[in-house]
Amino acid sequence: MDIVRRGARTLWLMAVCAALLFAAACGGDDGAGDDRPFEDNPTEIQGVSTPSAFPIEIERSDGQKLTLDGPAKRIVSLSPGATEIIFAVGGEASLAGVDKLANYPAAAAAFEPKVDAFQPNVEAIAALTPDLVIVADNGSGIVGNLDRLNIPVLYLDIDDEVKSIDDIFGQIGLLGRITGTEEAANELLVDLNARVKAVEEKLVGLPTTRGPAVYHELDSTFYSASDGTFIGSLYRTLHARNIAGDGGGVPYPQLTQEAIIAASPNIIVLADEDFGVTVESVKARPGWSAIKAVQEDRIYGINADIISRPGPRIVDALEQLAKAFYPNAFQ
Repeated sequence: MDIVRRGARTLWLMAVCAALLFAAACGGDDGAGDDRPFEDNPTEIQGVSTPSAFPIEIERSDGQKLTLDGPAKRIVSLSPGATEIIFAVGGEASLAGVDKLANYPAAAAAFEPKVDAFQPNVEAIAALTPDLVIVADNGSGIVGNLDRLNIPVLYLDIDDEVKSIDDIFGQIGLLGRITGTEEAANELLVDLNARVKAVEEKLVGLPTTRGPAVYHELDSTFYSASDGTFIGSLYRTLHARNIAGDGGGVPYPQLTQEAIIAASPNIIVLADEDFGVTVESVKARPGWSAIKAVQEDRIYGINADIISRPGPRIVDALEQLAKAFYPNAFQ
């Protein structure tokens, strides 16, 4: 969702449907990662809030304060993730416009009017008479442009504010408040938390203390996701070692083929199949036959929407990865 930073741009460009290639993985050794025990780490009910009165004050990513005197009635969402959340909590009646990449659920794909978050037109947005605009990246300077028109902006930068599954849950709770659908948001959060807990409980019961090393591919030029992203948090939850590590401080770093081959991950996850990358094409890359994941046929494709978009379906991604990584535990 980052318009200027290459890695987050990749996330938005991949916010389209990609075929799932999760084949049944063979049992046996899940591969050696770094030594870390599967510790029992109970999940609290994240994001759930108690009904509270307006006005509410929210600190934006630029340090400015947003004050809302009541639920928003005309929201322009420049974030496909926020749009998906609003539909999930039943707040779609509050939408006045959505980003052109919003494609889930079907009602979001069909929603009109659409706006362009890559090159936002402030006049076109203002013409929709919003009482709130949701912004996940300010690379275009849209926040300042809207501020000058006195249009309320909820600016929560995807890289700074959404670094974990819990952060996504927090945004679900927040958007529930903003759209006046707190009860539905809380019900959704109880369900999502329970599903995450179910995954964690099965990991605790595994007989091994070694997790797999994983390479997550965002595109064919080897952009990946670091530990400090919500994608990286999925791998932490699954006790897997992300070979991108901290990305050198970059949320979505570009790795080199040499580094990937040298790391020899046990598992490769492809979030770029919609751009023609396939399991077979990865196996055919020069030098990649030396990688454990290629040798052991542990390359999995995943829908870019569910893993690259901070919305409720991130738990779908977690569950699918868990089944692929640990097939014996998730029968």
